[in-house]
Amino acid sequence: MGRILLVTGLFALLASFSYAQKEEETLFGKARVSGGFGGPFWVSSRGAGESGWGGGGGGGVVFGHFFLGGFGQGEVFGRRRIQGVEHELSLGLGGLWAGVAYPTHRLVHPYGSLKVGWGGLSLTPREPSNSSGFNDAVFAVIPEVGLELNVLKWFRLAGHAGYRWVSGIDGLGGQVRAGDFDNVIWGITLRFGSFGSSSTDDD
Repeated sequence: MGRILLVTGLFALLASFSYAQKEEETLFGKARVSGGFGGPFWVSSRGAGESGWGGGGGGGVVFGHFFLGGFGQGEVFGRRRIQGVEHELSLGLGGLWAGVAYPTHRLVHPYGSLKVGWGGLSLTPREPSNSSGFNDAVFAVIPEVGLELNVLKWFRLAGHAGYRWVSGIDGLGGQVRAGDFDNVIWGITLRFGSFGSSSTDDD
């Protein structure tokens, strides 16, 4: 979890710096930075037959209706007893985060994002034992769609649903199978920051 908070802080810092330099052109050609944001999110899904819950955070740079940044998240899927030792099953990810919200000047508007991340699926001992646990390095793609609410000029709340594809699962000590974490995922995202002038939005 400490790594997730570190990643979140770094991307929030990047978003703030990029907003301060908004007069410069970006890698998107003539598109200009119109703002930046950071904030937490919470997610829920199922994996290996277990209900999961967790959260994380991220930040990004806003280019009109679009944003680009990074995220970090962790999700816990209950506990399993293996050879007499209780282990916690969890999935941690971090990577790139891109999305769109349009038309952003409307009180409620469509929201969509794509998270592409790398991380690990783990079974971690929850009590003293000789077991070091089990770990698989994984890669995940998570597209999401939903609705976003403009709560305040600098605060937006989005509810969304998506699907998570996870590759790289090798079995985790025979406890899971490939495809066990390919599932629907639900979430709530809070975005705090500057989102550009509403005068540039189309009606």
